[in-house]
Amino acid sequence: MQKNRETVLSKLSFLLKYYCFWWAFFVFSKILFLTYHTTKTLELSLATILQTFVVGSKLDWSFAGYVSLLPFLVYSFSVFPKIQNKLYVFIQSYTIIVLVLCSLLVVIDMELYRTWGFRIDATPLMYLSNPQEMMASAGASPVFLLVGILAILSGLGIFIYLKYLSLHTQKVNTPFYFLPIGLFFTAVLIIPIRGGLQLAPINQSAVYFSNQVFANHAAINPLWNFADSWVNKTAIKQNPYNYIENERAENLVDSLFSNPNAHTELVIDTNVAKPNVLIITWESLTAKVFSKTGGLPNILPELEHIADEGLLFTRCYASGDRSDKGLVAILSGYPAQTTASIMTMPKKTAKLPILSQDFKKQGYYTAWYYGGEPEFANIKSYMLEGQFDQLITKESFDAKDMNSKWGAHDHVVFKRILKDLQHQTQPFFINYFTLSSHEPFEVPMKTAFEGEGEKSLFLNAHHYTDKSLGEFIKKAKEQSWWKNTLVIIVADHGHRLPESTDKAENFHIPMVWTGGLLKSKGKVINTVCSQNDLIATLLAQLKLNHTAYRWSKNILSTPYKPFAYFAFNNGFGFVQQNNNYTFDNEGKQLIQSTGKVNSQDLVTGKAYLQQSFQDFLDK
Repeated sequence: MQKNRETVLSKLSFLLKYYCFWWAFFVFSKILFLTYHTTKTLELSLATILQTFVVGSKLDWSFAGYVSLLPFLVYSFSVFPKIQNKLYVFIQSYTIIVLVLCSLLVVIDMELYRTWGFRIDATPLMYLSNPQEMMASAGASPVFLLVGILAILSGLGIFIYLKYLSLHTQKVNTPFYFLPIGLFFTAVLIIPIRGGLQLAPINQSAVYFSNQVFANHAAINPLWNFADSWVNKTAIKQNPYNYIENERAENLVDSLFSNPNAHTELVIDTNVAKPNVLIITWESLTAKVFSKTGGLPNILPELEHIADEGLLFTRCYASGDRSDKGLVAILSGYPAQTTASIMTMPKKTAKLPILSQDFKKQGYYTAWYYGGEPEFANIKSYMLEGQFDQLITKESFDAKDMNSKWGAHDHVVFKRILKDLQHQTQPFFINYFTLSSHEPFEVPMKTAFEGEGEKSLFLNAHHYTDKSLGEFIKKAKEQSWWKNTLVIIVADHGHRLPESTDKAENFHIPMVWTGGLLKSKGKVINTVCSQNDLIATLLAQLKLNHTAYRWSKNILSTPYKPFAYFAFNNGFGFVQQNNNYTFDNEGKQLIQSTGKVNSQDLVTGKAYLQQSFQDFLDK
């Protein structure tokens, strides 16, 4: 009897140690995260840093419960001598495999946070079908350092498990009554998994405790966050942003958009019946590198010259923080989502209006140019839905032109556009999406900004694209089609570089109109507007109907409501002429604000989020 009791206590001790082992793993991972982001960590007080561990332990205990669930269950059946050793081998193999996978996600999360500014969720899964693009995007990351951290974290975890917790393979006579005891403690894991006995299960908000965003993010268990996003967010059916009554939200959103019959200031030559339109979507073009939008000087001299001769919108904001969101904003006038990307869902994008379709109905030749892989983030399916006559992509170029990790560099594609348009019957609508200013910022040009740091590489990449653009515009002006053409240069999204303390600045982008068709030259528009507004503004200039684009407004109309909405990972920003703010949906709090922001401004932004996300769900 005494021996049986000792055996049962020994087995219960293993279960407790196993559960605590995983909790300790997550604590150590948090230490690594804070160390990896030393600069941000040093901005926190010691008390706040300690709170990231104390408050964050709720999710650590929760995910430790998830990981321990299967081993607890299997271990309960070790009362059967014939399968005991097999069960022990299974638990050991399971633990090692999960350790490696968790370590990999922890390391990926550390670097992704540096780039994207939020803890890892299911977002990277949509890129798995394009490993080459994933590798190219990771080109600017300290790969050797990350591999070293991965080896240390997983190796240390495996060593500790094998030395202190590994089950002995010899058979141990276990009393049968351990089976119900083991099953009971397996069931008890539901308590930490749910975060307690309260009615609602635990979520990310439970670990938000500070008005410092990084502190809240550091408290999150990235593995719990990834699993929760994968299981719940990817199949979301109900709107999680029901902040106010639906009728009130509808009225508030409707009041933001001007009457489609409002007066429009015409800035193009209206004598041309069907003018050509070329939209150049510039990868990661942030206002922070363009002097005319308050950014750094001498980075984009060609764009400065083009703006001097054209129409410059100085206060334009991107709809989202990634290319898949930006392209939809530019070509469909559709706002970005906080926890999803409509481009990755072909069934939904099929219901979106797309600018190329409008031009095709008017008898235009339409083409989409991109030097990279169009399958990335489901871009190809979206462009095919747009009924472009041609998709000129990576496969359209010779092997010698594949001089970038992403594909063909910008100057190569610009030359291809010039060549193709020499033989193209007008009118035409073309969208060109550049790629050279994407990570890893490797460009075929002598370094203009010394230094091996990421910022220098980023600036140099934009300087290269600027030079390529300048050469293209210079040669385009010599072509017969130039006089009948409107060229629009706009970013797909902003960028975290150069670093800024104002989150809204990461979404601030330039928009420049040029071309022989433009009659208002040297004009500057200082009105707040959105990337989404390009379509309504353009179609109004061409005297084409734009009512299908509900979320786009005509910037050059009177009256006009100046505002811009942008979305990031479960948060949004709202910019008006005299103020702006960013709001975190997880913590239900303002992150930042500039100018005087009142309660009505906050309600209006929430109404926009509520209505736009419901529209996304209804697609």
